[in-house]
Amino acid sequence: MNSQTNQMFVAQSVNGPFAIDAKAYLTSKMRKVTLSVEITSESIESLITICELLIQESESDPITLYFNTPGGNVDAAYHLIDFMEGAPVKFYGVVSEICASAGALVFASLPKGHRFIMSHGKIMIHQPAINPQTQVNSTSIKSLSKIIDASEQMIYQDLSTWTKHSIEEIERDCEKETWLKGQEAIDYGIADHLFSYRALSKAISLEEDVMF
Repeated sequence: MNSQTNQMFVAQSVNGPFAIDAKAYLTSKMRKVTLSVEITSESIESLITICELLIQESESDPITLYFNTPGGNVDAAYHLIDFMEGAPVKFYGVVSEICASAGALVFASLPKGHRFIMSHGKIMIHQPAINPQTQVNSTSIKSLSKIIDASEQMIYQDLSTWTKHSIEEIERDCEKETWLKGQEAIDYGIADHLFSYRALSKAISLEEDVMF
């Protein structure tokens, strides 16, 4: 088992052949990147670095981002959103298990038609949370309240744009944890298609037909 996990391949680049491990080889060949950890500045920087390497290989072939994340830092999530919106390649998303909180923001931001969810995949939206370990003194409460209010309004506005719902409906649903499974997420407008490899391949092919 370990020998297969650590199997090395010889790949070609403009600088000649080079060795690459199995996971990196498959990522490169399939242009598939997985977000399976908490969203932090560090994890998003690592993910963006992988995407940048794939973009260097090809600016015409799309990248598929698989989601199984509990969420995390909203600012880091918007860092990834800004990167994807400015990148020269198309991004597709697949919710495999759980895509919660900040992860739901990243997934929802993908273009309509590019958002896939597996039948038992789940998406969760809620209000932005404060780290309970954060120390807040009396002089910073008012400033922190303004930051939270601004963050909430930005999230509600964006989720309204990315789904079929008004800002008021989004705010209501975010007051509690709202979980959407498979088809429910599609009906809500935060996802577009149930996942299958054939459906994803067809969507990508149609995009290519439109482009050329």
